[in-house]
Amino acid sequence: MEKEFETQVLDINVEEIKSKLRKLGAVEEPEVLQRRWVFDMDKCTVDSQGKWIRLRQSGDKKPTLTFKNKTGAGLAETTEIEVAVDDFDKMAKIISRIDGFIGKYYQENKRLRFEYRNIEFTLDTWPMIPTFLEVEAKTEGKVSEGLKLLGLSGKEVGHIGTVAIYHRHDIELHDLKELRF
Repeated sequence: MEKEFETQVLDINVEEIKSKLRKLGAVEEPEVLQRRWVFDMDKCTVDSQGKWIRLRQSGDKKPTLTFKNKTGAGLAETTEIEVAVDDFDKMAKIISRIDGFIGKYYQENKRLRFEYRNIEFTLDTWPMIPTFLEVEAKTEGKVSEGLKLLGLSGKEVGHIGTVAIYHRHDIELHDLKELRF
């Protein structure tokens, strides 16, 4: 399994982040709608732990199926195994027929992606909560470099997780079987 090095930064000024990334010369991709099915194996908790399978499609890119194991909120406390799949809807039907999942959820978000020096910066907009920033790279040091480039070194960071982010807004994500725009 590969370790995932990423952090989320909440309470950001979206236009300021975009401006800084553009001034750095980061490569910007068009915003895409992401749709996903999440199948919980262990309930994802507010303290950033859980195991799940995620089927996700980003815009017109090939869908991916990912196993995630999150053991905490640190930058390197999530491991994952990911594979590309051919058909989002058929794969969702197949996985839906497997017994043993404790939760099944459909979710959508919008993602604006930038890349700079092998660091991925994404502005993620989800229904009902403010947009937040994710910074992801191959090492923890590169994630820290990305935060420094944006002047965010002092901000509260960590791989908080979407469940915990919604909880901070008094919304229990698992109560929402469908989350759409």
